[in-house]
Amino acid sequence: MAEYLVSTQSHENALRVVPVSKETYTKYITEDVAEQYGFKGTYKQTFLLPQEQTLLVGVTHESQAKNADPFDTQNPYQLGAVVARTLGKGKVKTLEVTGVTEVLEEDEEQQREWLLRFLLGLHQAAWHYDAYLSEDKSPRKELAVSVGEVDRHLVTKEMSDKLYALNSGITLTRRIIDTPPEDMNPNSIQGEVYNELNDYSNVEIDIFSEEQLRNKGMNGILTVGRGSRWESTMIHATIKPRGEVKQKVCLVGKGITYDSGGLDIKYAGLMKGMKSDLGGAATMFGTTKALAELELEHTEIHWISPFVENMPSGSSYKSDDVIRTYSGQTVEIINTDAEGRIILSDALTYATLLDPDYIVDAATLTGSAMRSLTEYATGLMANDKELGMDAVRTFEEEKETTIYVPMLEVMRNSLKGTFSDIRSLAQDLNAGHMSAGLFLSHFVDQNLFRNEDLEIEEKKAYPWFHLDIAGSAMNEGKNDLMANGATGQSVRSLVEYIQKHDT
Repeated sequence: MAEYLVSTQSHENALRVVPVSKETYTKYITEDVAEQYGFKGTYKQTFLLPQEQTLLVGVTHESQAKNADPFDTQNPYQLGAVVARTLGKGKVKTLEVTGVTEVLEEDEEQQREWLLRFLLGLHQAAWHYDAYLSEDKSPRKELAVSVGEVDRHLVTKEMSDKLYALNSGITLTRRIIDTPPEDMNPNSIQGEVYNELNDYSNVEIDIFSEEQLRNKGMNGILTVGRGSRWESTMIHATIKPRGEVKQKVCLVGKGITYDSGGLDIKYAGLMKGMKSDLGGAATMFGTTKALAELELEHTEIHWISPFVENMPSGSSYKSDDVIRTYSGQTVEIINTDAEGRIILSDALTYATLLDPDYIVDAATLTGSAMRSLTEYATGLMANDKELGMDAVRTFEEEKETTIYVPMLEVMRNSLKGTFSDIRSLAQDLNAGHMSAGLFLSHFVDQNLFRNEDLEIEEKKAYPWFHLDIAGSAMNEGKNDLMANGATGQSVRSLVEYIQKHDT
């Protein structure tokens, strides 16, 4: 199936796609022609030579000013997307990428990684959610891509398999987010999980019904979903490694299939786009799909996501309610639109009971993260600085804009409740993404748990990092794909981070 994305067999009448630098573009066009059209081989520039059936793509990246932005560098994923955007709605669907080894000075493995990211960006930018569009209106393209003879040694089975796994995972994440909320709800998501994961022999799927959640005492999940006509659920999928289990990782994702704000209802303009509030769960779903394809050696993966719809009705939870969460800690509801952290409190607690080496969660959690970090960036917070900084380095290597945000302990007192252990919103409304991260940190530290039914023999605080993807999961073109809608951002880096530590 990987051959669908990249082939070493040339396609007839393929458009040659040639990456060039400011030192190499004159191999293909004269300096006079280049000067006439302003082409210099600089980053994201393209130049079409129709008679030669060749598209030149500039790769030389030069920052406009001296800065310390680790993401202001050449990004092959973004360059692949540039090519797809350049093709537009035209009839060209057959491409041959060639000249990577001639323009990049890196070693062979780095060249291979560059080519993989370039091809991934190309295919992702050509994809579009079109379930409700007629065929003639859809901008989606199924590209046939081969690699030129000079670069064919870069296309190994391992590389093409990884390309397929990442493309499958990112496409799944984007599709789940882009699907209208009436079709992607706590009921229908269960079928999606079975359709995408059930055929893998290394995957086991558990789906918790509302009754099972009630029997466990997962009141955080149940409370938020109470106002919806859909019953709440929680997914737990396990990927078994090929060899001995030496490491266990929990991936937790927020799955609010639609967020109206509940009784504290959002303004109409702010409600549009709230289908993306399952972005954290979709990100972990896509990551799980990719990891199932890649078959890890020694790492056991647990994907855990509650799926609920936050709607106003006579059954809805209210501001002033106090909830006893699965951990036993009580939470006073300050605003029903701060619902994601409530369902995550139960899911994170459940994750600790699996005794993992570390926990990662992803959530479209706060508007504060988007306002302070922009829609381009993900905010990464952690209770373990070494783990958090190690993860950030991988995101930087993958060129997925992610910023380390320290959770300042001075803000924790602002979460102390008057009638409960914790408030759902901090008294200090500044830096809401930090206080939300601090809130979640209470549910990965078993020393704070008060539910005796959990029967924890030796309580411990689990290493954990949190991704606030409120802006980066879905936006209007403020992403490497230049796409409107779901981005699939973070899947690539999470897969890479877990693979890199699969020892």
